[in-house]
Amino acid sequence: MTSPSPRGRRAAPRTPLRSRRRTTTRSAAPRRATAKPAASAPAQRRPGARRRSVLSMLAMSFTVAIALATGLPSTVLPAMDVAGAASIYETVAPSSDIRLAPQSFASDATAELNVTRESYSAEAAPPPIISEVASMGSVELIETELVVWPIPSNSRVSSGFGPRAAPCDGCSTMHDGIDFNPGNGSPIVSIADGVVVLATENGGGLGVNVEVQHNIGGRLVTSSYGHMQYGSLAVSRGDIVTAGQLIGLVGSTGQSTGPHLHLEMFYEDGVRFDGLAWLQSYAG
Repeated sequence: MTSPSPRGRRAAPRTPLRSRRRTTTRSAAPRRATAKPAASAPAQRRPGARRRSVLSMLAMSFTVAIALATGLPSTVLPAMDVAGAASIYETVAPSSDIRLAPQSFASDATAELNVTRESYSAEAAPPPIISEVASMGSVELIETELVVWPIPSNSRVSSGFGPRAAPCDGCSTMHDGIDFNPGNGSPIVSIADGVVVLATENGGGLGVNVEVQHNIGGRLVTSSYGHMQYGSLAVSRGDIVTAGQLIGLVGSTGQSTGPHLHLEMFYEDGVRFDGLAWLQSYAG
């Protein structure tokens, strides 16, 4: 039997070259991929090494804090490997500088306090003047600055202080006081705070007479009020009086030519002085 012609046979399909290659690739045994280490990749640190590095940084930071707090010299501080950390240690001042600062402040404060104490010094109050009052002993007179007129300041002055023509038989040619004429029965008051050292209706030529001692400007000043009315005495010896307190009324007792107030004033030495000029200076 003759074999059929190739043309009459159905030829088996050929597998394309691409298909053969693909099939061959699939059927081939898979190869294990091997990753090549990169030449430039840094080696990974172990966890323990990183932990030690962090602890080392914390320890050195704690050392810096202790050094700053206790004033340790900068030379005892350990060097750090971290870049830029050296600048931190360079700012630490030597222990001598740290100790000098409080001392300078303390000295400045002490100097300031010394200036304050020298600038504001307390002055002791002047001692009181002791007045010896009969039957009362010693009386302390506190210094006062308040002075008033014994009668109205606009009262007429009939006779001034100093030399004069004697106005009557037995009257002096040297007038030791000031004669004021405010009117008969006018009230007479103490010129300042003080103590009454004399209060009498038998004052000789001064008639009804009162004397008061004062501490004015640190000096013992005595004011004497003469020729007052009988029965008008409003104070007694030893009484403590205040400025403006009533002591009697204008009269014409003793060696007098008419109702008036004869005012005498003197210091510790007993020498009389011009009471009018003194009142104008102290009472205004």
